[in-house]
Formats: sequence, structure tokens, C-alpha cells
Amino acid sequence: MPGTVECSFIGRPAWDQQPASDGLHKYTVYIWHGVTAGLLHLYDACFTLLEPQEQARALRYYQLKDKQRYVIQHGILRVLLGQQVNMPARQIPFTYNSNKKPGLAVADRSCHFNISHSAGEFLIALGDTELGIDIEWMNPDFAYADVASQYFSAAEVDYINSSPDATAAFFLLWTRKEALLKACGTGIDDNLPDMPALDGKGTLPVDYENIGWITESFFTGENFMGSITYPSPKTCLQFRKLDIETLCLLF
Repeated sequence: MPGTVECSFIGRPAWDQQPASDGLHKYTVYIWHGVTAGLLHLYDACFTLLEPQEQARALRYYQLKDKQRYVIQHGILRVLLGQQVNMPARQIPFTYNSNKKPGLAVADRSCHFNISHSAGEFLIALGDTELGIDIEWMNPDFAYADVASQYFSAAEVDYINSSPDATAAFFLLWTRKEALLKACGTGIDDNLPDMPALDGKGTLPVDYENIGWITESFFTGENFMGSITYPSPKTCLQFRKLDIETLCLLF
């Protein structure tokens, strides 16, 4: 039997300033939101936490803002993971599947994670099960029509065109598809138009595992859309804010 995905929109969540520090609770996904520009003072500390391959990758970025983004986001990811698996952040080993989705190369793999960034903002998701997360800046000048015609179903294109805010509708569906693909551990492929993204329950292509997924979408700010995908049953989402006060508890 093919897998399924059930999509819904939860609006604007309240972002808690206190990060979870007591382990990952069952049926709970923790979502951290950060703005790179507000965390630049952590650059040096984050750089020292990266393994040599990550440091080398960071130094290959041509633009300073890309280097800063990579170092800060991956350094914070290591701190959050270290808190959950009780390991020093700089010693956490990663493994990668055939599509380069990262995971933990440790005996206790009950902690799963995913990260996404767009236009200076980022989301990190942690949970005790496979998951995928995506964030996108809803660029009002983005010419979405060609992308939608190539990667969306006819019903999804109709939904976008009939929406009072077509740009927001496009990015709502796009983040849902991205989050689902990341949860499944695949990259963008020819099945993208068949990956359901409208509200309600849809069936996945036959070559995907028989898993029931749930995708929940939300605004992360005035012009940003996010989506999180995880296996059913319904999970509690804990929204956390990565700001100076919160990070003082982690570094």
C-alpha cells in the first residue's frame, strides 16, 4: 500500500524563549527559529565546535554572509544535539544517506534532526522520529508560475491561482513538498507533482514507503513560511526562539 500525508495550517505559533533541556519527549517535535544576523557574536564559538571537514566547507564560501550562516547554524545545531545525546558538541559524529540527508552516527539514534534556512532566517527541528523541515522567504517578486507548472499538480496550481495571496499559497505548498521530501530522505525528483500538498489527506507515489506522514505549516515571521513533516500519530510541536537570552543557557 502507498504511504499518505495529511497537511494542515496552524497559523502563527508562539515562540518560547526557553529551549527544551530535559531530553526529547515522546510524540514531541522541538522547532527552533533563529535569525543569523542577530547571532553573529557567536561566530567564533560556533566555528570551534565544527569538525575539520565542516570548517573547511565554511571557509570555501565566497560570500561572508554565507560563511557566517553556515558556521552559526551548524554550531548551534551541534550544541542542541549535544544537549540531547549527552556528548560534547564538537565530538558529535554525523552520517549521511545516499541523498546526503544527515543523521547521528552514534549508538543512540533516538534523536533525529533537520535544518533549513532562507534569507537570513533558519529553523532547526529535533525529535525522536524521522522528520523534515523547510523555511522559505515569501519573496513578493518571485515569478512562481513556471515553477508551479513544472512541480505542482493541476489542482495545486488552481489553488494558487484562486488564492487571494498567490505568493503565500505557492510557498505554503512548496514548503510542504520540501519538508515531506526531507522527512522521506529523498531529494527533489520527478515525483514532486505527485507529492500531495493541499490541506487534507493525500496518497504518495507508489514507490514511497507505506508511512502515514503529517505536515503542519506555519508563519515564522511576516514574510516567512515554514512546514514540518513527521510520521503519524499527531505530535505536539514546541516552538523555541533562538535569541541572545536563550543561547546564554546553551553556550
